[in-house]
Amino acid sequence: MKKQLLFAFGAFALSLGSFAQQNLKLHPCNTYEAMEEVFKNNPDAKSRYNLVQSQLELEYQQAISNISAQKTAATIYTVPVVFHIMGPQVISDQTFIDIISYINNDYAKTGSDVGTISSAFSSLYVDAEIRFALAQKDPTGKCTNGIIRHNSDNMTWNQSSPSYNYSGNGTNRWPTNKYLNVYIVDCISGPSNPCPPTGSYIGGYTYLPGTWGTNASQDAIVMLKNQLAQSNPHDSRTLSHEIGHWLNLSHVWGGTNQPGVSCGNDNVSDTPLTEGHFSTCPASIGGNTCDPSTNDNIENIMDYSSCPKMFTQGQVTRMRSAITSATSGRNNLWTATNYSATGLAGGYTCTPVADFKANKLNNCTGNPITFTSMSYVGSSGTYTWTFQGGTPATSNATSQAVTYATPGTYSVSLTVSNSTGSNVMNKTSYITITNGSGGVSVPNTHDIESSGVPTNISVINNNAGSVAWTQNASVGANSTAKSMFLNNASTSGTAGHIDWFETPIYNLSGTTGISLSYYYAYAKKVAAQADSFKVQYSLDCGGSWTNILGVPSVGTMATNTGGTTSTAFTPSSVQWKQATIPSSLLSALNNKPSVKFRFYFRNDMSLTSSNNIYIDQINLLGTVAGVGITELENTIGLSIYPNPTNSSATIDFNVNTTDKVKISVIDLLGKVLEENQNIDATSNKVTYTINKNEQLAKGIYIVNIEVNGQRLSKKLIIE
Repeated sequence: MKKQLLFAFGAFALSLGSFAQQNLKLHPCNTYEAMEEVFKNNPDAKSRYNLVQSQLELEYQQAISNISAQKTAATIYTVPVVFHIMGPQVISDQTFIDIISYINNDYAKTGSDVGTISSAFSSLYVDAEIRFALAQKDPTGKCTNGIIRHNSDNMTWNQSSPSYNYSGNGTNRWPTNKYLNVYIVDCISGPSNPCPPTGSYIGGYTYLPGTWGTNASQDAIVMLKNQLAQSNPHDSRTLSHEIGHWLNLSHVWGGTNQPGVSCGNDNVSDTPLTEGHFSTCPASIGGNTCDPSTNDNIENIMDYSSCPKMFTQGQVTRMRSAITSATSGRNNLWTATNYSATGLAGGYTCTPVADFKANKLNNCTGNPITFTSMSYVGSSGTYTWTFQGGTPATSNATSQAVTYATPGTYSVSLTVSNSTGSNVMNKTSYITITNGSGGVSVPNTHDIESSGVPTNISVINNNAGSVAWTQNASVGANSTAKSMFLNNASTSGTAGHIDWFETPIYNLSGTTGISLSYYYAYAKKVAAQADSFKVQYSLDCGGSWTNILGVPSVGTMATNTGGTTSTAFTPSSVQWKQATIPSSLLSALNNKPSVKFRFYFRNDMSLTSSNNIYIDQINLLGTVAGVGITELENTIGLSIYPNPTNSSATIDFNVNTTDKVKISVIDLLGKVLEENQNIDATSNKVTYTINKNEQLAKGIYIVNIEVNGQRLSKKLIIE
């Protein structure tokens, strides 16, 4: 039964959906393996834990007696929570606001699925009178919303050497006896469950009280971002489950991470003896193989079933006993003093903290950018914006739309104030505005044959000091000499690195039937390599990007070209493959004036290195309405003859001796068949022979003539 933990299913409904759709594996909770590793490395910790658990058991039994004697007054304990988002993960604040609401529903018995609980156990589900709230003050007294983004940190969490850098004692840390710290990560690597592709995703883990001493940095919860209940909140309860452990609940089958192995119990009298369940939801009534005289509480949140909905009265008593105990400082969390310190008490004051975001960092002239305050000012405050080069130039709103009339790079400043003082956030060179008009027309080819990366291609490297897209001067497609190249094999430590390069802006006004093609060569380093490659377009000068459908996946790319190799991949001439995106998939670009493309690559999140990828001969074709004799054509007096031809054709046109001239011939798929960048213009005239060696097959071709960066294209027919 232990092997079933590696199947592509989730412990909870959201897990089951999101992970199964991606064919990924999930290990729902790793709490007990995490604890065993602590005890293995520190025998004194096991002794401390046993001693603490003995005391907690006495307090739990006393709490049971108090309930029986009706001595317990109804008190609601509220826990201040802070989420630490590790790395540049894109998760909205609203997601965390929602998840606090969802776990409160679980602990208050107010979830929408309460009425569907099995009749055999529904009466045991009671309000735990434990609540959770996002912290409103940080440990230094500054305003906060309890959602902290640590963008520079690693998103992959190593359970064997964890980085609890923001909880416990010390500067920039949140004491664990004042806040429940929850670390949100992209992947958790455990001793027996490394991150995919070799292992399985761990949903979350924490430690039962007593594993660590009071205010230890490790007394926190680590949670996978995919478990944040962003679609079906009432059926995704990973955080409620981990909080149960944090409040001294075991799994219903006992102190292991493996259900279905043997019958066990959780030392709670009203949860039946059980083997536990994984990703299934059998009938409660008559389904208990461990004790046929009782039913099976398969809907318990501390099981791994796919239908968690409830806690029992006994579990509630055990959690309330833990939260009122001095163990690990749990009883300090809900004191009036701590409510005041963390901002949960009404009427608090805090020092304002200015912050803001823009919905776009790049845009075309004249298009709006919306700036939104992310500041923390307490119950009231004022806002003063300054927008360099923008209209309006200033604002006092919490959110403001701004336009820019002139291309350039601009700074933005926000000052927030309340009764305690002011704070300023100034982001220099924050916004880049581009003139979206007058872009490159089609047909157009980026053949990467210039000296260095072409000046009209922009390279972006999101990881300073790491490899970035550059020009490879030794290999190209179609026997050309050069290509764009990401030299991943040259280094390790590239997990999750993101790099892309962007084309110039195209002016596709009056252009339809647009198609895109490019050549690629790529290899994986290991067979399970989960790199990501995308080709995207932007209609707002790079402000936002849309994935293009029909782009080959990395699996297809590797199969078609370099396969899998542990050595650095350099493609041979036959290992290049052309990808063509037909006009039917690019109809959104028809008649658009400001279009950019980018080629995006992200290294596998869990592997330290990847292999190389190459891109070459990026071709954009389209049909331009009403194309006649252009101004450039008139100026240079262009003629192509004979056309049609059954052999070669001659191009004649006039130029200045200082003009830079380039001629290329491409087929209708965008493949470059001829190219000459060293045209002799010393006599103020160019005469150039196309298909001089008569190697072109019968068909229709596009001849591109470029003079000082201006391009015109003519059709050539070979019969």
